[in-house]
Amino acid sequence: MEKARSKYPSGGFCAAWGCSNRQTKGDGRKYHRFPRDPTRRKQLAAALKREGFVATEHSRICSDHFTKESYNGSGRLNGSAVPTVFNFPDHLRLMVNKLRTCVIHAVVQWITFNFSVPSNHVTLAAMLA
Repeated sequence: MEKARSKYPSGGFCAAWGCSNRQTKGDGRKYHRFPRDPTRRKQLAAALKREGFVATEHSRICSDHFTKESYNGSGRLNGSAVPTVFNFPDHLRLMVNKLRTCVIHAVVQWITFNFSVPSNHVTLAAMLA
């Protein structure tokens, strides 16, 4: 009986946004499956920041998206590893940086408005005494 051909080529593509790496022999990369545990699977999928992405048994993430610290001594991912290295386009990176700046500014304003902040360290020391 002939083996059914998979609709997926041998050697999957990396699921990370903008990554065109494809699993081929000798490319020097590792291609990691998504964990079976639903919570960990969702955590890794969320890290990819791909709207509507759902990991399947064929989904892979290449080693380019993990730091050295993500691996244990045997070259396998440790249990808490999450992909953090991505090549997002500049306009998306700028949006994240602007959002971060806005949030920090809002928190500083809220603290300043809701608490009396001493103008110098002497006043702060007196308040704490």
